[in-house]
Amino acid sequence: MDEVDVMTRAGENVGKAVGTGLKAARQGVVRAGHAAEAKLADRGITTDQVRGALVERADALMGKAEDWEKQTRRQRKRLAKKSAQTRADLIGKAEVVRKEVKKAAKHARKDAKVRAKEIRKAAAQLGADAPKRRRWPWVLGLLIAAAAAGYVAMTRRPQEVHLQEEEQVPHAEPVLNGQVPSQKEPIK
Repeated sequence: MDEVDVMTRAGENVGKAVGTGLKAARQGVVRAGHAAEAKLADRGITTDQVRGALVERADALMGKAEDWEKQTRRQRKRLAKKSAQTRADLIGKAEVVRKEVKKAAKHARKDAKVRAKEIRKAAAQLGADAPKRRRWPWVLGLLIAAAAAGYVAMTRRPQEVHLQEEEQVPHAEPVLNGQVPSQKEPIK
C-alpha cells in the first residue's frame, strides 16, 4: 500500500470517529438539558428564572471584579505616593546627615591641626634638652673615602694597547725646481 492511501484512510477513520463522538456529545447534552428542565419543573422553576439567576450572578461577579480592580488601582496609587514620600524623606534625612558629618569632619581636622602643633612643640622642647650629635666626623669620613676611591679608580685606568703596530712609511722628499734628489747629500 502506498503511504498516501494509508494516510487518507487514517484521516477518514479519525473523521468518522470525531463525527460520531460529537453527535453523541450533542445528544447527551440535549438529554441532560431535558432532564434538568424536568427536575427544575418539579421544583417549580422555569428555564427563564435559571437564565435570570445566572445573569444576575454574572453581573454580581463582574461588579466585584470591577470593585477589586478599582481597589487595586487605588492601592497602587497610594503605594506609589507613599513610596515617593518615603524616598523624599530619606533624601532629606541623608542631606541633613551629610551636612552634620561635613561639620564634624571640619572640626576634627581643626582639632587634629591644633594637637599636631602641640605635639611638634613638645617634641621640639624635648629635642632641645637632648645633646646634639656631631655630624662633621661622618662628613670628613665620607670625603676621605671618596678621595681614596677616586685615586684607586685613576691608578687602575687601563693603558692604551695597540693591537697592530703601525709601520712607518718614508715620506717623499720635496721636489726642488722640478728635480727629485735621489740621496741627500750632506750640506758642506
